[in-house]
Amino acid sequence: MMNEKPEKFTLRQWRGIRDMRVNELAAKSGLTEVTINNYEHDINRLRGASFKNLEAIANALGISVWDIFLSPNSEKQKYPVKEKA
Repeated sequence: MMNEKPEKFTLRQWRGIRDMRVNELAAKSGLTEVTINNYEHDINRLRGASFKNLEAIANALGISVWDIFLSPNSEKQKYPVKEKA
């Protein structure tokens, strides 16, 4: 049996997988739509989020906090990422 790492997805991808709109995730997590949008569009804001906020989002999505991909180098990244020179 191979040791397979579970695939991680970005916050926006998880929301899509769960077929949720931003306003639905915001309502279910108790956060604002602006906060959700900020986390989805700026990896640094997501990385700087409190564990409480990440936990609320994860619970609303039915996943673990550890399932949310926090790296800017995701193969599925949809936003441009500047590569280090």
